Amino acid sequence: MSDERLILSSAAPGNPRIDDLAVVEVDGVPLVVCTGFSTLWSWAPLQDEWQERPLVYAFADHPRGAEYPDAKNDLDSVAVAVPDGRVVVATGGDEQGAAVWDLESGELLRGPTDELYVASIATVKGEGSPLFVASRGIHWDGVRVWGLSGEEPPVELDAGSVWGLATASIDGRSLVAGGGEGGVEVWDAVNGEQVASFYVDDEDRAYAVAFSWLDGRPVVVAGTDSGKVYVCDLAGDDDDDPIHEPSTGHEGGINALDVAMVGDRAVAVTGGEDGTVRIWDLASGRQAGPPLTGHNGSVEAVVVTTMQDRPVALTAGRDGVVRIWDLTL
Repeated sequence: MSDERLILSSAAPGNPRIDDLAVVEVDGVPLVVCTGFSTLWSWAPLQDEWQERPLVYAFADHPRGAEYPDAKNDLDSVAVAVPDGRVVVATGGDEQGAAVWDLESGELLRGPTDELYVASIATVKGEGSPLFVASRGIHWDGVRVWGLSGEEPPVELDAGSVWGLATASIDGRSLVAGGGEGGVEVWDAVNGEQVASFYVDDEDRAYAVAFSWLDGRPVVVAGTDSGKVYVCDLAGDDDDDPIHEPSTGHEGGINALDVAMVGDRAVAVTGGEDGTVRIWDLASGRQAGPPLTGHNGSVEAVVVTTMQDRPVALTAGRDGVVRIWDLTL
């Protein structure tokens, strides 16, 4: 039974839908940041304490702010970084470009740089000052990498519509993977160079992506709107075929995924439109155990992390509940 893996479930205040979440460690303690429409919350899972986090309107000092004095931030996706102990959040949505705030004070640190409305946002893995990457999936093309300072222009990645983003530091390079129509592209976040491209299907969209490792080789994992999970060899030759046949099991699309090493086994955790969470063995492509059930509605966010020295998956979605699942059983 999936209840055997459930460690904790907790509802956001008022049970609003949760569209995205991110997890960071602050003073050795995990902190979860969640978005849903115009609201942002933090949740301390070890104490099960929720706190709403008001953010200054992104266009407060912009003509748009004066024109629409009652407007609120549109917050559908979130990324978090902790430079010098300060928690900063980058977020935006379908009607707002990405901006950066101080979580504790709500102060706007960097306003939206342009009209790149946000389908997905992530923190770039690597050394130095925090960088974020944002993409747009509908109507506008493009992926941009930017930092806290407004002095340097964003790095433009040559991309079409991208729905899902993932980042990794591999062999000293900060890489970005973006899932879109028909496949996944991988870029160098620093110089914008395209590193690889993987085809999935002409009529399929890669809604969620992640980087992982198999047998010491980097791979890209993609979940699609047809419910398939693809695993592709990032270090391979010109053949962009997946390592094995795509995995299937979800009844409907995959909205989110993340990856983990559980012992010596690489796994992916996916969340779907069917309200289930599923664990996949990346080497074999087979599902590891029964689906994890309990969410009432679509699962919109999946993040894998470590809590109290064990790998766990945090999932959330339309029911406004965050669930923590043990991946070691």
